[in-house]
Amino acid sequence: MQIGRINFLFDFFRDIGYTVSMKRVLVFCLSLIVPIVLFGCGQDVSAPTAAPTIEPVATAAATPTAERIEVADAETATPTPPITPTPEPTLQPDLLSGLVIGLDPGHQSQANTEQEPIAPDSTTMKSKVSGGTRGVESLVYEYEVNLQVALLLQQMLTDSGAVVIMTRTENEVNISNVERAELFNETNVDLAIRLHCNGSDDSSARGAFMLIPTRQRTAYYEDCLEAARCIIDSYCEATGLIMRGNQSGITERDDQTGFNWCSRPIVNIEMGHMTNAEEDLLLTDPDFQESMALGIYNGIVAYFTKGS
Repeated sequence: MQIGRINFLFDFFRDIGYTVSMKRVLVFCLSLIVPIVLFGCGQDVSAPTAAPTIEPVATAAATPTAERIEVADAETATPTPPITPTPEPTLQPDLLSGLVIGLDPGHQSQANTEQEPIAPDSTTMKSKVSGGTRGVESLVYEYEVNLQVALLLQQMLTDSGAVVIMTRTENEVNISNVERAELFNETNVDLAIRLHCNGSDDSSARGAFMLIPTRQRTAYYEDCLEAARCIIDSYCEATGLIMRGNQSGITERDDQTGFNWCSRPIVNIEMGHMTNAEEDLLLTDPDFQESMALGIYNGIVAYFTKGS
């Protein structure tokens, strides 16, 4: 390509009639050729320069994305206690055969403030059925929990051969405490269990305990005491709840209408505190209620099979 350009120049000068010597023509041509050779293609023929050094940009080390956890305000958050898996009850079909067990799920959907005497020989009056307590966290009513656990317990007892007398099997009833006690008398139960949850002005109060009639209020004091011991021990073992009150977890009462009108062995279990936020969430959990029923069932079995 460069030779063609030189020939073109010679032809050009010849055509225009220049009579300069060949030496001058050659010098003139060379002065034109050098820049063409060096720059004619429009390419950069200077010495290659080193690629610019790029400083690495400092970046924060990558952090694995943790699972997003919403945390409520620390002052108001209530940690949910873990639920202990309920062991499958081992029920022997004839273990409690021939026994009659009474279950009284405390309270009902509507309280009855009409008055009745707390004992056949007393002029002291109390409401026929009080309203019970309510979960501070779950907002579930006590009467609901009492019935849910009682129905589970009823099935366990029936599967073991016992005849179960229920004071109620639904919430929409109106049965006074005297009427409940009299039902147990009429059916001659071998043991009656009143099922309740407790309420307290102290939100930190928690745990389960038993109530029994005083010695002056029952002809079956020793039986009530032994049944209460068996039930509270088994209940706390099955649920993991603490035993509240004195060392035995048993308190005597002489002001309970359901006790004083009952002429059969009878106990009352307070299954926990619904006014304690953590315990409330347990008492209203269906899986935990299985543990509650199983604990009471195991206590009943322990009472009736002791010494056998």
